[in-house]
Amino acid sequence: MQRLFWHFYLFIFLVLLGSGWAVEQLWQHWNPPAQQPWLASYTALLQQQLQQPASTWPDTIPLTILAQPADSISWLPDELAQLQQGNVISLFEAEKVYFYYLSNQQLLQLGPLTLVQNDGASWFTLLFFVLLAIAVAAWLWPVARDINSLQHSLTKFSVNIDTTLQLPSRSFIAPIAQSFQQMSMQIRELLKLQREMTQAVSHELRTPIARLSFALEMAQQLPEQERQLMLQDVRELQQLVDEILDYARLETGQIPLQMQQIDLTELIANVQEKLEPLPGAAIILQLPEHAVLYGDGHYLERALQNLLVNAKKYAVQHIRLRLSKHKQCWQFDIEDDGPGIPEHLRQEIFKPFFRVEASRNKKAGGFGLGLAIVQRVAIWHKGDIGVMQSTLGGAHFVLRLPQHP
Repeated sequence: MQRLFWHFYLFIFLVLLGSGWAVEQLWQHWNPPAQQPWLASYTALLQQQLQQPASTWPDTIPLTILAQPADSISWLPDELAQLQQGNVISLFEAEKVYFYYLSNQQLLQLGPLTLVQNDGASWFTLLFFVLLAIAVAAWLWPVARDINSLQHSLTKFSVNIDTTLQLPSRSFIAPIAQSFQQMSMQIRELLKLQREMTQAVSHELRTPIARLSFALEMAQQLPEQERQLMLQDVRELQQLVDEILDYARLETGQIPLQMQQIDLTELIANVQEKLEPLPGAAIILQLPEHAVLYGDGHYLERALQNLLVNAKKYAVQHIRLRLSKHKQCWQFDIEDDGPGIPEHLRQEIFKPFFRVEASRNKKAGGFGLGLAIVQRVAIWHKGDIGVMQSTLGGAHFVLRLPQHP
């Protein structure tokens, strides 16, 4: 809140200060200061004192008196006439004034006399700006406080924490806070409805799946090939239900991540060993000697497994996984020599249930949730994932995860 307050405070105060200074300069430019009203009476008094004997001048005249040649200044005719008549002539220079008097054909210069008098105006100006600063601070502090409260509420809401934002009705952003409360309630109701629907659908699916599985086990009279096909369909339905539930939990943030130090080289080696029996190209690893990341090992392993299984489905001969460090992030590069992914579909493939029909079919398997789950795992670890063309000819997935999310 302090950063937000000082940002607003300094901006508004400097704008007011600069505007006041600019207006003052323009006023002085177009309306130059007039002659001081006391200057005429002071000149008359000075002239009376100069007409006294010169010996009394040091006691009566508080100005420096210098003698100058009579022709040292180019006088105007009327000024020269006034000098010869014994009058005092004043000449201005910046904020000072000099007085000239002709005595016995000797030109006397008196001064300078400062025109700007220290009458306390600077203290009143300082007081004005101090009061202005206090007024701006008193106005901005509640606004910055309320905006900070709204920001904290949005942060809590983004991580699925119940929060209630209560602001005074006189607050400037009270209507925004009220709209936020209504929006958050509607979103929570929708999320609750989605969770209930997902759980209900999964429950309704699991019951007939279990009955089908039990019936197939008991139906020994069916041909073995047909029974295996039916069992395969049941397993696919079970896998679909599991993946839908996993994705729904990740999307809504229901799963608390178990964050801990993870040895990435060991984790990747375990994934490679687990996938080695599967058909497809062998996985070539390029790993550093030591790689540690703070995260959830279970879901990171799930994400890498999804990426490598996807590569095994479409690779011809080569799959390469390279782990490297870029600044404070670990980067996973998974490349294959398969058909690749068209450029216009490289953002679509991370959407749930999306399948590239040109290169995926029933035989290849998959429900279009594997890459969506990978993206969710990356987001929950404050990372990101993208895809590009591989130097091997196929797809090149790039998964970046911060070392300390």
